[in-house]
Amino acid sequence: MATIKLPAVLVGGSSTSEVAVDGDTVRELFDNHAAEHGSELRDSVIEDGAIKEFINVYVDGTPVDGLDAEVPDDAQVRVIPAASGGR
Repeated sequence: MATIKLPAVLVGGSSTSEVAVDGDTVRELFDNHAAEHGSELRDSVIEDGAIKEFINVYVDGTPVDGLDAEVPDDAQVRVIPAASGGR
């Protein structure tokens, strides 16, 4: 079972959280997470069948380009929103 690490900004908390989820692809992970915990995370990451432009998803430290990317059973998946700033 893979572990999804979520930043506080996506889960509405004050710290990063982790959740174990079954799935062979990134898409399956988010669909299975939504079935158990609600669709908020999936809706924050996926739009029109693709990973949103300003969201980065990594499987074991490697960036993925699409939802069909394979996820090993013991993988760590990180969801990182793009950061911006300036004046």
